[in-house]
Amino acid sequence: MMKTNNPAVVEKTAQPTAAEHAAQPENRSGKKPLGLYIHIPFCLQKCGYCDFYSEAGLPDDLKKAYVEALCREIAQYGNRLTAEYMVDTVFLGGGTPSILPSHLTKSILSAVSDAFDVSADAEVSIECNPATLTEEKLGVYREAGINRLSLGVQSMDDGLLQVMGRAHSRQDVVETVQLARQAGFDNLNLDLMFGIPGQNMQMWKETVRTVFAMKPEHLSFYSLELAEGTPFYRQVARGTLEPTPQEEDRQMYHFLLRELQERGYDHYEISNSALPGYRCRHNLKYWNLSDYLGLGASAHSFLQERRFASVSDARAYAQAVLRGESPVVWQHENSRWDSITDYTFTALRRRGGIEKTDFAKRFDEEFWDFFSGREEEFQQFVLRGEAEEDAGGIRITEKGMDIASRIIEIFL
Repeated sequence: MMKTNNPAVVEKTAQPTAAEHAAQPENRSGKKPLGLYIHIPFCLQKCGYCDFYSEAGLPDDLKKAYVEALCREIAQYGNRLTAEYMVDTVFLGGGTPSILPSHLTKSILSAVSDAFDVSADAEVSIECNPATLTEEKLGVYREAGINRLSLGVQSMDDGLLQVMGRAHSRQDVVETVQLARQAGFDNLNLDLMFGIPGQNMQMWKETVRTVFAMKPEHLSFYSLELAEGTPFYRQVARGTLEPTPQEEDRQMYHFLLRELQERGYDHYEISNSALPGYRCRHNLKYWNLSDYLGLGASAHSFLQERRFASVSDARAYAQAVLRGESPVVWQHENSRWDSITDYTFTALRRRGGIEKTDFAKRFDEEFWDFFSGREEEFQQFVLRGEAEEDAGGIRITEKGMDIASRIIEIFL
């Protein structure tokens, strides 16, 4: 069980901006904040569009060995880092973490609590498939300290869910949200996807309105990308699947943005919106270039200006850790240039953009001094209303969201 004063409660007061968070790297304990990402690579079935590392149909004995290895890796890092860091966010992602038996999930979080100093108001999230949650499982999650659920809804159209290879139905989503509310969860994120082959605007509007009726605190929304190597990619290449026209994809995106604004959601990152006080604190670490530690197969970390990643194979990961070997197969020491361009890329994904004073404090150099020679190109986007600059910083406007990658490329 996570040792927090009140694990069921998540902070709902106004949250600091990215720059404010970055400018205050130490909490009251004097330790630096640290986010933990824990990868659970098990799925009920593999979706046709997914290119994240996950596997379906793995045996129960491997799942047990994997969790044992996770707990051991957590303990090893805790011994090294707890004197310097306090964990203030934990995110169990996948895959589908909610397919694990609840006692294994509880074991993972107990290992975190035993190994690390966890803040009393830590945000503890778990990704879930709506078809996998039960009243019993939700009760265990609450006891274990989980206070934020992220549900992979994607669509509220049963036909599209089947096309995508999702293991749940529209009704599963409705019933799961009801169960979560009855269990006391008051911080729900719903993941949505648009631009799905076969999806039209009317289908998307119906999904959006049905989702808003469930009053989630947070929404993540992504345009379906045809990742090379996925079934969807191969089907489109063969001509058996028709991709959504780009113009319609953009219409879906902007329809949702208008609906979010009308309902008082804070569109704080290109693909994320939240009611006031419900921004995802863990994901903000990625976008703020803050320290986070990835645990498990395929997990990536950014810690003390070093990036590293573990082997993308559950069995190989478990075997390595249980033999006392490192599962890390890739690492990179960030140069100053790396860190500045990483920071710039992620900051421009946020609606708040880059705060000049925060940039100067982090890197001991003014923004346009570092990026000398690129200001004129950026100003072309400003003139077209696709970006803006003031004394405080630079940012991409809603009009520029559709070409955000082109604007960001100026600085990479």
